[in-house]
Amino acid sequence: MISIDKRWLQVLLGPEVISRSTRTASRAVLIVVHNVTALTRLLDVLPAFAGDTRVRLLFTVIDGSPFGPGAADFLDDIGARAIPWESAVASRFDLAVAAGRSGGLHRLSAPLVVFPHGAGYNKYRKQETGNRKQETGNRKQVYGFAYDQLVHDGRVVPTAIVLSHAEQLDRLGRACPQALPAAVVAGDPCYDRMQASRHRRREYRGALGVRPDQKLIVLTSTWGPGSLLERALELPARLVADLPMDEYRVVAAIHPNVWAHHGALEVRRWLAEASQAGLLLLPPREGWRAALIAADLVVGDHGSVGVYGAALDRPVLLAAGEPTELDPAGSTARLLRLAPALEPAYPLRRQIDEAIGGHVPGRYAELAAGTFALPGESLTTLRSLLYGVMRLPEPPGPARVASVDPPEPEGRAPTAMLVSTQVRAQAAGGDVIVEIARFPAAADRPWPAEPPGADVHLAVDVADSDLGLLESADVLLRCRQAVGFPAREWTASALADYPGCRIAADVTTAGRCVLRLRGGPAIEVHQDDGPSGREDPVAMEVLASVIYAWVVGGRPLAALARGVDVRLGVRHTRVRATAPPW
Repeated sequence: MISIDKRWLQVLLGPEVISRSTRTASRAVLIVVHNVTALTRLLDVLPAFAGDTRVRLLFTVIDGSPFGPGAADFLDDIGARAIPWESAVASRFDLAVAAGRSGGLHRLSAPLVVFPHGAGYNKYRKQETGNRKQETGNRKQVYGFAYDQLVHDGRVVPTAIVLSHAEQLDRLGRACPQALPAAVVAGDPCYDRMQASRHRRREYRGALGVRPDQKLIVLTSTWGPGSLLERALELPARLVADLPMDEYRVVAAIHPNVWAHHGALEVRRWLAEASQAGLLLLPPREGWRAALIAADLVVGDHGSVGVYGAALDRPVLLAAGEPTELDPAGSTARLLRLAPALEPAYPLRRQIDEAIGGHVPGRYAELAAGTFALPGESLTTLRSLLYGVMRLPEPPGPARVASVDPPEPEGRAPTAMLVSTQVRAQAAGGDVIVEIARFPAAADRPWPAEPPGADVHLAVDVADSDLGLLESADVLLRCRQAVGFPAREWTASALADYPGCRIAADVTTAGRCVLRLRGGPAIEVHQDDGPSGREDPVAMEVLASVIYAWVVGGRPLAALARGVDVRLGVRHTRVRATAPPW
């Protein structure tokens, strides 16, 4: 490995490189795309060419990639100029870049720079042909370092092989010593973008609907037989069912290859139960980086996302992971040795809270330092490399690292909830407080265990599609206004239509909940405007559960006119009830 300077360029391309450079020359660059993951990594590199009209970018999807269709759609959506692979290999370019190694890269007529498409080089190679004999023969070759991925007819194909850290030099040298002169340690632009986005943590949490008092769990799965989805497909639904929905949010980041291989419909079908219970699902192209920055905990496997999360100093729990798929010297294998495991046989919430509360800042600092060299300087280093290979002076001014965009997840709040309530006096002779915890409900899942003195009831939005849950509801909620059907009429009709329901509550009007009790009056419930009220509001549908707890306990409704304190997780508010303005 030779550092990036004038001497390196002359050794690599000849002494005429510098003298032939002109500021008016134009260059054609080919971006070779293997899959969606590779394209997202290449997009982190493309800002090296920002604003330079001397450079023209063309894209191509390499022939034979099983995940190519998803990448082609991605290119179309971002407005990239794409050409067929056969046209690409029939043309000459001043530079080609790729973040994959498979396929006929040796056919390109261009100096080639290759990048990792993960947190370094970690996984043993998977053959994309499906040939079992080939898989067995190559299973101990690290993807990106395999001899036949780098050498063709005795010639090293890449002009430059980008490494994220110098520790990878030894492993490359053992696998393909002929390629060592082409190795360049240039850090990781993906990691640098996340580091440059840390100041946007609150913004990202807001985009995911996470309140300051809530904990965000990022659930991530790579692809293949050792992945979280393969080993623990039931975990997403278990997590959202076991964690109080007002205190935690769970978001899933699934590897793009899973989406590409199985299709979006299939992925959504697998996660349908969890999604109905409130799981947020990130799109395959982007969002996972912002989610890691926003996270309080990462639950993952042996994919690169867990390594990035650890490098960002987030607590990590491993719910899956296959060490036999990894180079023991790589960063992902090191994470598997460092991070604690999530034990499915034990209560999940306790393990989640212990992982978050027991995390020691800097726990993974050595892992990060040994995975990502040149922090904050990767794009600058890469720009020097790429322009040197093109024999073109760099543009004036620094290479600017862009922060990542806010996430855009799909998902919604659950429409059926198991609500645990407990009414108790705060102190001898003191005010009464109602403690509430809400959990997503499903017809085929058991109810949570009731703490001593607690009552659990079922609250269901009438928009829920499960008739069994609607017919079993203790509290019916209307959270969306029906045209021409005011609260007074709706609450009466709901109680008539569902004889098992005790309370029908309309929460379509901002700031108040209007409800009707079976065999009792209609009342309006609202939160106080005082310091303990609207400064820390709770969802309006919670107020109906407060009234339910009060009535079930045999307490007089008149006492609610003075107000009652409500605790929902760490949030506190005060609730009052009055007659509705009818």
